[in-house]
Amino acid sequence: MQKTVLIPAAISSFRIAAIPLFVYLYKQGDATACLVLFVCAAATDLLDGYLARKLDVTTRAGTYYDATTDFALVIGIYSLFAVKGFYPIWLLALIVASFLQFLATSRYVKKLYDQIGRYIGSALYIGIVLTLVFPIQAIFSFVQYAFVVFFVISIASRIISLAKNRS
Repeated sequence: MQKTVLIPAAISSFRIAAIPLFVYLYKQGDATACLVLFVCAAATDLLDGYLARKLDVTTRAGTYYDATTDFALVIGIYSLFAVKGFYPIWLLALIVASFLQFLATSRYVKKLYDQIGRYIGSALYIGIVLTLVFPIQAIFSFVQYAFVVFFVISIASRIISLAKNRS
């Protein structure tokens, strides 16, 4: 195996390593450090894909690993927020369902067009930033209902795309 294949995976792994540090910093009351750490973790999401393409080492396994590290980071942080009472448990269930529907449909159809689904991760990332910067009920409500709308539209988009691919 080429060593260059491991570079994007190592960068993706930073998101997993960031979770316990994020929890520790948040419990210490340092939302600013959490925000900086999260922005660094989000930057790795851009960097790993860029390097994989630049080094010409993109793989299907790498794509799934990237998505899994995104999911782990998001679910880890939203779990912390749920424990703090910011978000209901059902939001975590929708985040998990969103990831599972991505896995299921992307394994079923190689070229599945779901423009909204592409932005669900970004919406969740924005929700984390908003929650850290403005930890108020209005933001919590906005984030959870915005995600529900994204989730429903994404499901509809994937169903339509699957139906078109079957035809």
